Parts: sequence; C-alpha cells; structure tokens
Amino acid sequence: AALPEGATNFDDKIALLDVELEPEGLTPGGQLPVTLTWQGLAEMDADYTVFVQVLDAADRIVGQVDAWPVQDAFPTSQWRPGQVVTDPYVVELAPELPPGDYRVIVGLYLLATGQRLPVVDESGNAVDDKVEMGLTAGRP
Repeated sequence: AALPEGATNFDDKIALLDVELEPEGLTPGGQLPVTLTWQGLAEMDADYTVFVQVLDAADRIVGQVDAWPVQDAFPTSQWRPGQVVTDPYVVELAPELPPGDYRVIVGLYLLATGQRLPVVDESGNAVDDKVEMGLTAGRP
C-alpha cells in the first residue's frame, strides 16, 4: 500500500496515521488516553508490540503501555496492506507527576529481540525508532 500523506513510515511495513492524546488526563496517578491510527503497508509475518511511553524532562518513564494492537486482539501479522487500524490505549501515570513538560513516544518492536522497527524517510533511510509528541502537565 502507498504511504498516506503526512504519515510516519515504520520500515515500509506500518504507517502511523494519527496520534490522539487527551492532555487533560496528564495528572499525578491519572490515566492518559492515547488513540493511535495505523495502516498496514505490507504483508507481515511478525507480530510487533506497540509501546506508548510518557517521559519527563529528564527522560524518566512516568507512564508506559506495551501491547499488541487493539488490546492484544489484532496482531500485526493479521493486518492487510491498506487496512486502517484504530488502536486505543490508557497509560497509567506515576503518582509523583509534577507540573511541567512531558513527551509521549510511540513505536513498535519485536518482543523476542527488543529490536524497534525503524522510522524511515522517503529514501528508505532509518531516521528514528519512535514518534514523539510534547505535553504539559498543569498545576492541580
């Protein structure tokens, strides 16, 4: 399948089309709803694990979810090229979450090896291994 305009290309296998965050959920001990929209770009024989991490300014993980897509119900080996998959997560946040700037990073990896699927540019060169978004936690 062709890479949609504006999508992030994970190794010509999977496109990340959209990330929806609910920043008002960024509270100490709270839950941050994150909805990812993926599209299969090629047939896959591997089942990639999705990771969603919330990092503080010092790159400490203050919330994380690792799972197969769609609450473990729709592994990537079942995706077809061109198929769009809506993939919701709820990230449990640390109880000691001070106000400040945070980053949410999203990516995929093989559980057996821990090897992340690279983000590639239009020439097929690896440029990263995740997608990153910024968030700010306010005062309670």
